[in-house]
Formats: sequence, structure tokens, C-alpha cells
Amino acid sequence: MIFIVSQDLRSVEKTSQISFANLNLWERQHIEEWIRKAPDILGEDLLVVSAEFDRFSGSQDRLDVLAVDRQGNLVVVEIKRDPYAGYADLQAIRYAAMVSAMTVEKLAPHYLNYLEKYVRKDRVTLEEAKNQIVEFVEAEDFEELTTKPRIILCSEGFSLEITTTVLWLRQCGVDISCIQFTPYQVEGKIVIVPTKVIPLQTAEQYQVDIQKKQEERARQGGGPRRRPTLQILIEKGLIKGGEKILLKSYLPSHIKYKESDPTFSGVLVVTPGQSCKVRWDKDQQEYAISTLTWRIFRDLHPEKKDPGGVNGNWHWTLESGDNLWDLAEEALGRQERI
Repeated sequence: MIFIVSQDLRSVEKTSQISFANLNLWERQHIEEWIRKAPDILGEDLLVVSAEFDRFSGSQDRLDVLAVDRQGNLVVVEIKRDPYAGYADLQAIRYAAMVSAMTVEKLAPHYLNYLEKYVRKDRVTLEEAKNQIVEFVEAEDFEELTTKPRIILCSEGFSLEITTTVLWLRQCGVDISCIQFTPYQVEGKIVIVPTKVIPLQTAEQYQVDIQKKQEERARQGGGPRRRPTLQILIEKGLIKGGEKILLKSYLPSHIKYKESDPTFSGVLVVTPGQSCKVRWDKDQQEYAISTLTWRIFRDLHPEKKDPGGVNGNWHWTLESGDNLWDLAEEALGRQERI
């Protein structure tokens, strides 16, 4: 949140964040333009070399923003308006793979087109465009772009599924980060607060936790896979058939929990020999917990977007407020997320 202090320093007013959807702001028309015109909004010095890059052989995909950093890396910037961006990580990885073979020689014509379209009205030569790229890179021994493009995901927020995937990719050596854009409306103007949410200290702790898990499994010779969350809770006597559960944990920013709304509640159905289901209060039908969560997230999105992979156990709680996934982790005697 933002606090506005009066000029006489006597009053302070809190300004709550608002959503891009409520402001009627869009990825390509607005957010992409901000990044293109002021790339340092991403927290570093970047040279934008193309926008809406679509020069992929055999593909009609469009990369939002393509840039070069001071170290000579290509930077793929993937923009999503809200946290309900299913497969944003996979999409960005695909773009990074497609441009990984790009050389300065191949990039220069695209940068020339970008300069002529957005930056300079006077004629720029291909050699000048190439020199601008080379001169931007600070490395003294720079000769060629690296073959491992960096990835920056930009959004109003990020789902737990996206952040978990990004953290895992970083552990595997992929240079991928998440920049959160938080919009506010202040005195008739829109204020954007950019925050790098990954990597942060929490990400470093995640890496430590993963390393501990790997070491533990190595000592145990691999060990069995974790059983389904609801199965663990039933076996441990922590839940039972007929128990009410609520959809209120780690919700996307555009979804607000409403206590009286049957959309956000259901009853556990336990049938011996079968997977535990959830009887949804809204239609009294039975669903697998992740299937139901996926449907609700999709239906409540303003544009009915596919939320991608969803682990329902992260989002449902008991009436006590205990998150199902966390409760199962505690029952197993560990506090790690995968």
C-alpha cells in the first residue's frame, strides 16, 4: 500500500491498491508500452530491441518485449495483466528457446526495425543499429550474445503454481525472475509500484529446503512419493466425510472470499476404496478437489482465462482456517512445499 503525506506533514492517508482490470488497463496496449518506453521499471538497465517480436520460423507466437542486458544476455519479457496467467512460465520458456540462437548479426535488423518504428524518425543504418547493441553491453571482451536468454515475468500478481515453478527453474539454472506491478490511483493519476518478488530471501530459503529434501531422500535411497493430501489427512484422522471445507487460501488477487457465497464452500465425500471428493455447495455435484478449484478460478476470472495447473489442496481450508496442504505436511512431520 501507499501512504500520502500532506505538504504540511500533519496528515497521512492510506491508498489501497486497485487492479489493472478495474482500471481497464491491458497487457499490450498499456503495460507493454510502459516497459518499452521505460525498461528500468523492471529494476535494471535494459536496451529494448523489439516489441511484439514475431519473427519465429513456423510459429505465429508474439514475444511481448525482447531486450539486451549489460552483460550481453537476451532478455525475454513476458507480460500478463493479472495473476490468472495460465502457462505464462511455459510460454516464456518457449520464447527463450526460440531466440537462444540469436546473434548480434541476426538481431541487428530487428533492432533497426524497432528504432525506425518507435524511436528515431531519421534514417538509421544497419551498422549503426549493430554498434548500439555492442556499445550497450559493458563487458570489455563482449563478442557475441550468450545462448542462455534470461526471462522476466511481469504481472499484477503470481499464482502459487507459477512461483513454485519459477523457483524450481532457478534451481535448475534458468535465469528467470518475477516482477510484480502493483497499481494505485492517486489524485487522478495511476501509480505503478514495481517489486521483484523472485528472487528474494524467501527464494533462497526455498533452495535450502529443496537441498535438505534431496539429501534426506539420498540417505533413504530415494523414498516413496508423497501420497495425496486428502488421503494423508483421512488416514491421520484429521478430516472425515461430511466435513465442511472453504476456498479461501492463496487466492488470486481478483478473487475475494465471500463467507455467504456457496462458490467458496463444499463438503468432503469419503467413499472406501475411492479417492476423496468434494461436494460443491453451489451445485451439489461431486468433484476432485483440484478439478473444482480449476473450474472456480476459471469461472471467476473476468475473461474466463485458463488458470493452468492448479493444486486444490493449497487453496482449501478447514473451518478452523488450517490449509489442507500445510496440515498434511505437518502430519508427515515436515514443513516443506513442493
